[in-house]
Amino acid sequence: MSDGINAKERFHFLDGLRGIASLMIVIHHAFTGNIVKELIRRGFPDAGFYLAFFTQSGVELFFVLSGVVLLRPYLRKQREFKTVDYLIRRIKRIYPPYLVALLFAAGVCWYIHAYPTWYNSKVYHMVFYWPEVLRETVIINISGQYYNLAWWSLGIEMLFYLLVPVILLFFPGKKSISDLKVVLLIVFTLGISLAIQYWFTEYYPDIYSYKKVVSNIFQSLRYPVCFLLGILLAARDFNVKQAWLFILAGVGLVIASRFLLPLENPGYGLIYAGIITIAFNRHSIRKSLSSPLMLWLGERSYSLFLVHFSVFYLMDSIAARFTASGTTAYAVLSRGAGIPAAFIIAMLLFYFVERWQARGLITGKMFWPWQAGKLKSS
Repeated sequence: MSDGINAKERFHFLDGLRGIASLMIVIHHAFTGNIVKELIRRGFPDAGFYLAFFTQSGVELFFVLSGVVLLRPYLRKQREFKTVDYLIRRIKRIYPPYLVALLFAAGVCWYIHAYPTWYNSKVYHMVFYWPEVLRETVIINISGQYYNLAWWSLGIEMLFYLLVPVILLFFPGKKSISDLKVVLLIVFTLGISLAIQYWFTEYYPDIYSYKKVVSNIFQSLRYPVCFLLGILLAARDFNVKQAWLFILAGVGLVIASRFLLPLENPGYGLIYAGIITIAFNRHSIRKSLSSPLMLWLGERSYSLFLVHFSVFYLMDSIAARFTASGTTAYAVLSRGAGIPAAFIIAMLLFYFVERWQARGLITGKMFWPWQAGKLKSS
């Protein structure tokens, strides 16, 4: 890896990867469910299984990226870590757009119940009340109730942020992380996380179970390997050969997850660790990921993540007023309006709220994506 790359504090090509992760999650929530049902109906259940978890794996990509971006300057002694300053910066970065998105999501909930359709009984079951809004301001959620179901992963991200001071205290320095230690750390973390997942599934399935969706903070049991990989990439450099070993190991785990489901999350974590490593080592990939449009999308990825599901709820409910359940007209109207509306709302949230607390932005003053076309790829 070049010294020029090491000298940079902000890696804009990682913003491009954030943009890809956000698009994957939007696609997952907009289309994957219906495509999977069709694949199963046509006799391709394995294809449906792998497609569902692939589009959902934008979450794993986000988690690996979080470790890389957040911890790199501290683990490499490029910046002094001050716990209070760090926590204040995290709060200022995360909470203002989240609180606005929470009010928007609560407003969507109020609207759906104020003007009910068949959508209320078949899909949407949350009920608006102010104590629930106040409870969700904490983000980390034990009960698994959200006005926006996508936010379960944000709670896990917040838990990782809180653990950062402990990680920096105990994680070994760059020189002491040999290849053998990397392998042992990954294998040990994978084994422990699998054992805990199986234990909870057996004895406390209402709290966490890998066999069903339980959208609470205990979903964090699925992602220790993803966060570990982000920390490892933050702490030391890896070459392209090692990147391909990550990818091959990850592909093997993803394939095996059809028979042992909890292997899916660490599998994608390894794949994305490999992709990130290759990007660090290949200028052409960095240039593509740093293209103006990718930067524009990546810098708005948090806002898009925060609001897209709420916008889908709203557009689905409006579409349900004019179309019947399960019809092509409903699908076309709800998704045809939902996706552009999600981007518009995300752009507004970013422009008027998020960008004021974000550092190192390139497209912060550009509202429309085509305005970023004036930039040159770096």
